[in-house]
Amino acid sequence: MSEPSPAEFRSLVEGIFSDIPFVQEIGLKLHDFDLEKQTLSAKFVRKPQLIGNHFQNILHGGVMATALDTVGGLTAMVAAYDRMGGAIDWDEKIQRLVRLGTVDMRVDYLKPGRGESFICHGSVLRVGNKLVVTRMELYNDSDELISTGTATFLY
Repeated sequence: MSEPSPAEFRSLVEGIFSDIPFVQEIGLKLHDFDLEKQTLSAKFVRKPQLIGNHFQNILHGGVMATALDTVGGLTAMVAAYDRMGGAIDWDEKIQRLVRLGTVDMRVDYLKPGRGESFICHGSVLRVGNKLVVTRMELYNDSDELISTGTATFLY
């Protein structure tokens, strides 16, 4: 297979994102990503299955961590793809990208997960030959920062 165009790569990332079963369960939808800036964002809406504290009607911390990890991972994938550039052929890139995995993640829960909808933004802090470090932020529909994360991904 030959190297995809930027539009084809975007479609590939969208397909990978939407095919993750847990992402489907949560309802996380790719909102935007910029290959040049190496940023990515995704949205989801609150639904009863995502509530962790039903007395206060707030998101489960695991849902917040999942959104952060997923957005961070796909942001890392975009950055790793860009880093590999033309030095590595497409088949090798695919092999490395499909093995991408979280090796470390820190989550800071700043406020309770209140809101009707949420958006998670990811950006790259550092891209190396095998590791990508990302920063993620989760906001509610009132534009309040409710959690942040920093993660390292191996590719």
